[in-house]
Amino acid sequence: MTDAAIVPLPFWQDPQGDVILVYSEVECSVYFGCWSTTGEPADFIGHLTFEHASAVRSFSREFLPYRIPTHSGHSYILEILDSEFVRQHVAYRQHHYPNFPGSKRRHFVVVGHDVYHEILAFEFNARTIPKQDVTDVRLLRLIAAS
Repeated sequence: MTDAAIVPLPFWQDPQGDVILVYSEVECSVYFGCWSTTGEPADFIGHLTFEHASAVRSFSREFLPYRIPTHSGHSYILEILDSEFVRQHVAYRQHHYPNFPGSKRRHFVVVGHDVYHEILAFEFNARTIPKQDVTDVRLLRLIAAS
């Protein structure tokens, strides 16, 4: 089992909620409900944006294939430091684009209740979106479920 590192988030992700991934050539975002205290929905949702995302994959599974260290934080994402996913991505790029210089991409994992998303990107940013500013139907369903 591959080891994962904890990357703390500045807000409390609803540990029982869904995580929504939006991925295209120009955007990679993950959205999720948040708590203000145990079991109490916050007045915002969490939004993670991933810079220069080059690959994603998602799994509808309750258990992760990574060893997570003991931690005390409420909310986090994971970073896989010795990532086969990164190595496969670099090998593919170097095979098809011989001048590809390698990769500075990092392997992040965003965990929901029964789904997780894996993302290769340079970096990520975490922010919140006030619930009153949300208009997207998918995100409104996320709010309703929290």
